[in-house]
Amino acid sequence: MTLAYDDLIERRSEPRAYSYTDTQMLLYNISVGMGRDPTDPRELGYIYEKPELRVVPTAAAVLLSGDSSLLGNAPIDWARVLHGEQRIAFHRPIPPSGDLVSSSHISEVVDKGPDKGAIITVTVECALAGGEPLFTMDNVIFARGNGGLGGPEKSRHTPHALPERAPDMRFVTETRRDQAALYRLTGDRNPLHIDPAYAKRAGFPAPILHGLASYGITCRALLASVCDYDPARMKSFDCRFTSPVFPGETLESDIWVDGDIASFRVRVAERDVVALNNGRCLITN
Repeated sequence: MTLAYDDLIERRSEPRAYSYTDTQMLLYNISVGMGRDPTDPRELGYIYEKPELRVVPTAAAVLLSGDSSLLGNAPIDWARVLHGEQRIAFHRPIPPSGDLVSSSHISEVVDKGPDKGAIITVTVECALAGGEPLFTMDNVIFARGNGGLGGPEKSRHTPHALPERAPDMRFVTETRRDQAALYRLTGDRNPLHIDPAYAKRAGFPAPILHGLASYGITCRALLASVCDYDPARMKSFDCRFTSPVFPGETLESDIWVDGDIASFRVRVAERDVVALNNGRCLITN
């Protein structure tokens, strides 16, 4: 069965109900680096549930990780799929626990050509059970083996341009050697992130860190640097994934602040490669 534009762009899911607990949010917060110093009062609210647990906003990316139904039966060459971008708009802070309702649809398909692949965007709308919007999320994948399916050749989204001046600040995070082993407990059990033999078959010298783990680690860097650790100040968080990260490497988050826009780029210090690029975070005072 051949992947076709008309089939993909018509795909929509029925609303689905989810529930989660503060234990899941505690685990997520710790898995992206919160509480490395448990006595730091600025981070204590992310690792201790009293008076009320705070949640790193990018936890939105794992709350619905079990829903793969929209593309589950599509004839996609998953062995050649890369996570291209992640975009989340936060309509309110993530509660420490709750009941949710979500629906998803294919919002864009871009055909780069038979030998170049296709870009597929899955948009997820998530609300609290009472109907209040919680977040809107775009998961963008690059299906390298599925070009030539038809449809537009250019995306309506353009990468966020970073300022040309020197960064206004830098936040350095030393990832843990066991970071991927910890992060996979939030829901992504892909063996690429834990099994050395599997990683080598995929072309990597060792298991790589989840892209969404790097995404969450960077969100922590922005919370600390420009939001005074207040998750309510973060209104959106977008970036492109440009290079894998290996657990134990050092991530340097370069940050530029222009009004309510914080731009960012993340570099792996040990290899001098950019892991996350064209980052844009909308913040409020």
